[in-house]
Amino acid sequence: MDYKDIQPKVDKIAESSNLFKIWNQEKNITEQLQLTWGQKCMFYSILKRFPKRNHVSSFTRYGKSHTVAIAVLMRAITHAEKWAVVAPSTSKAMIIMRNIIDHCYDNEIFRSQLDMDEQAKDKLRREVSKKRITFKGGGEIFVLSADNRNKAQAGDTLMGFGAPNVIIDESSLIDDDIYSKIKRMLGDSRDNFLFEIGNPFHRNHFLRSYNDPKYNVMKITGEQGVKEGRINDEFLDEMRKEANFGVLYDCEFPEEESVVDGWSLLFPETMIKDAQREDNPNAYGEKRLGVDIGRGGDYSTWVLRSENFAEVVVKTLTPNLMNAIGITRDLMDKHEILDENVYLDATGLGSGVYDRFVETGLNINGINMAESALDKEKYINIRAEAYVSASKWFKSGGTLKTNADWLEFCDMRYKLNSSGKIQMISKEILTKKGIHSPDTADALIMTFTRPDDTYSYKNKEKVKQNRAKQPKYD
Repeated sequence: MDYKDIQPKVDKIAESSNLFKIWNQEKNITEQLQLTWGQKCMFYSILKRFPKRNHVSSFTRYGKSHTVAIAVLMRAITHAEKWAVVAPSTSKAMIIMRNIIDHCYDNEIFRSQLDMDEQAKDKLRREVSKKRITFKGGGEIFVLSADNRNKAQAGDTLMGFGAPNVIIDESSLIDDDIYSKIKRMLGDSRDNFLFEIGNPFHRNHFLRSYNDPKYNVMKITGEQGVKEGRINDEFLDEMRKEANFGVLYDCEFPEEESVVDGWSLLFPETMIKDAQREDNPNAYGEKRLGVDIGRGGDYSTWVLRSENFAEVVVKTLTPNLMNAIGITRDLMDKHEILDENVYLDATGLGSGVYDRFVETGLNINGINMAESALDKEKYINIRAEAYVSASKWFKSGGTLKTNADWLEFCDMRYKLNSSGKIQMISKEILTKKGIHSPDTADALIMTFTRPDDTYSYKNKEKVKQNRAKQPKYD
């Protein structure tokens, strides 16, 4: 559907969005809500319930959930209809519901339509967990979770509900089996409406609806966001270096060969091969040492990284894990590395090695890769965050001393869980696929478990003073 052909109608319908208010943080005042062109098109389709099937992908942080919320609210207030909002998790679905509840109080007209007494209305605004609201005209809005982690339970729950109008938020993150049960909710009414929104992370049902001629497709890219004044060129160029730019800002599905069993490619082979060279005479910056202790016959690996160059300095199958302390100390002395710039995987066998380091007076960093990420909203754990940081480093010009083991990175894939957080493929899954533990890749990403700007630049005197304070270890 070409909305430009009906622009006067779209603009006219979108005028009703002026009934909504929004807080302007820069001006510190409440203003009338003004929609940009892409948002107007979304608002129009929901308010008119036309076309009957819609696929919407937009660049991240465009305000699509907020736009959907006000359109559903307006429709439910003015029509005696039932609207279901479904998302990969309850928390995701509640993002739209909270926006709906907040805007119920934008004016007296909306507030008066709530089917409850004044005391209940006040409670509604305070109650952030409200999953269903009804209006005096007969309209109803409720939210449901399509949690992939428990397919049977999610499917049973969804099949217990019916609604002629369904909004699916973050549709791409919902499992195909669960998605089919969501669509069954529409079956109770011949006149039904489906509106799917999200980012094209996976080549699943969301891709099929994108290619289905029955669907009205809206694709709002970062370039359109620049034209609408939502973002600027400088920010868009900055984000080109980040992971998932094609998905998050160009609204492009990943290439077919880049997705295996739902896991997407983070490190293309060309990226790793192009980064390798025999030496980098222009290496600069403070040095960090990543240590991965081998388990069950795996190698123990030490990787040295500066701001723009990394190399494998030791890789051994030594059966005596305590030798790891001596190797690490020798490397710290040779390369003048501060304790605070040494990172050891302190899980499993590594935990005992880390404890021994502490006993010898070396105040290095023991990292549990399952611990929380620094950005808890984006990553499931610090391991995922570190791997994505490594990807950004390569894209920014990070180089590697030639070593075939660096190709381990090509096996390290990622996906988004039902909460929209990035997670890396587990070693257990890799083992089942016959892929050895990525010792070299893990050693390098240890050096990304803290932001680079937290390092204090070394000086020889500080290294010397640290060593003098430490007891000798045999």
